[in-house]
Amino acid sequence: MKRSTFVALFMGASLALGSVTAMAADAPPAATTADEFIRGLVAPPPAPGAGVRTRGIALGTGAAPAAPATATAPAATAPAARPRVRFQVEFAFNSAELSPRATQILNELGRALSSPDLSPFRFQLSGHTDATGRADYNVDLSRRRAQAVRDYLVQNFSIPAARLDTIGLGSQMLLDTANPASGVNRRVEITNLGS
Repeated sequence: MKRSTFVALFMGASLALGSVTAMAADAPPAATTADEFIRGLVAPPPAPGAGVRTRGIALGTGAAPAAPATATAPAATAPAARPRVRFQVEFAFNSAELSPRATQILNELGRALSSPDLSPFRFQLSGHTDATGRADYNVDLSRRRAQAVRDYLVQNFSIPAARLDTIGLGSQMLLDTANPASGVNRRVEITNLGS
């Protein structure tokens, strides 16, 4: 194999791998422990000096020119994405009944939401399904599943229901678009809505 062909193949593979990595980075990480939920749902503090630098004009008296003045202004960009975490919650087939395995992960989520790190915030629980079945049925099922998660957290961890909004998205936001029936698409995501 010629060296130039090898280099071209290597560069192509590197670019392809980079795009796969970028797609995976768009999906929020899956959490299984209270610490992972906390880390994923606490917004990182803004970086020091993250503002936009601007220039000013110094009006002098005819003496030597002054160095350009700079100031830091608040960033005029779109707000950062809200912290969110996805997690697998197992339900009985075609129902919103939580499985025993689901309660294990919800216990971790309940501990996280009760922690001082997350107690000041409100959250949205978004239910998702795979693409099997009718779209309207999947939206309703995903809504009932998100509500089952909220009800479990309220009843078992005394989290005020007002802190937990629910929404059912059905199969509108698949994680694995290449395999719409994949189990990874059946999930709940929690998003920090702020205080």
